[in-house]
Amino acid sequence: MKFRLWLQLFRAQTMPATLLLVLVPYLMNAQFLDLKTLVLALTLILIHYFSFGENSLMDAAMGYDQRDPSKRYHPLISSGIKIHEAHNVIHWGLSALTAWTVFLTLWISPNAAIAMTALILWVAFGHAYNDGLSKESPFGFLAISICCTASGAWGFFLSHVAIDTLGILYLGYVFFTILFQISYSGFIKELEIRERSNILTRMGAFLDVTWKGEKVFKPGGAWIYGWFVKVSNLLLGLSLLLHHYSLVGSVTFIILMSVALFYLYRLTKPRKYERNKDLLAMSLEEVATIYIPLFVLLPPLESATLGIIGILYFFLINKVLWLVPYPAV
Repeated sequence: MKFRLWLQLFRAQTMPATLLLVLVPYLMNAQFLDLKTLVLALTLILIHYFSFGENSLMDAAMGYDQRDPSKRYHPLISSGIKIHEAHNVIHWGLSALTAWTVFLTLWISPNAAIAMTALILWVAFGHAYNDGLSKESPFGFLAISICCTASGAWGFFLSHVAIDTLGILYLGYVFFTILFQISYSGFIKELEIRERSNILTRMGAFLDVTWKGEKVFKPGGAWIYGWFVKVSNLLLGLSLLLHHYSLVGSVTFIILMSVALFYLYRLTKPRKYERNKDLLAMSLEEVATIYIPLFVLLPPLESATLGIIGILYFFLINKVLWLVPYPAV
């Protein structure tokens, strides 16, 4: 039971996103069945657990989650895990992981100086986001977008000496993927608590209440922003395909792009606000977007293996942790 609470705190269900974000650019120029790949994958799993755990911890420790009714079952809010205990586990863990990734960079990377620069940016912007910018700054979403882009750059330079056009397009794709995930989807699910960092409310998005007492999402001008970010995201995905064309990549791109656009429409239209249904739509949109470079950039066997493992892990862990097939937080 305690182990399950720790996995909830670590937001373990979204681990495949972190794994693929870094592993895909690394595998563009590295062996799949290799000791270094295995060590990197295990490291990324731990990095996800502890860094996302820090985000959960700081939101609770600084009092934000205390005011969020959707977080009432979170282990730090329900006191399943004490904040004192979480601080010691997560911050010592992150310190140890940072030291380990320095060694890993020196061991694996053919251009350790640039890879180390990306690592420093990843850590710096990640801490900035977790430690307050996510709640206090209207531009906090830029911090996490830069953070994740830097992590992708770290993965790229673990196997490349210099960046090329494909690498630049991939990093742009990562930036817009996270930008949509945080500054649109993330703010949609938090509309009820109207945090000061929520830029969608400044674009006119709000929740209305009908005479029946039902909540209705009215996007205002925020739908334009959502479409602009996601279409830019998918156009960069198309550029990846054109620079690294394959039949498998083109077929999967069309399928996944269609899924992403379908859920984009669902998330941007005026509708009855049902948070659980929105969480599922956000999850499926995110999976489709993250999987595009996986199938476009990697060989079929590698992409299929990672894709199947990722999707099974995501839905099974959600069922174990939250009793539903999507993150219920």
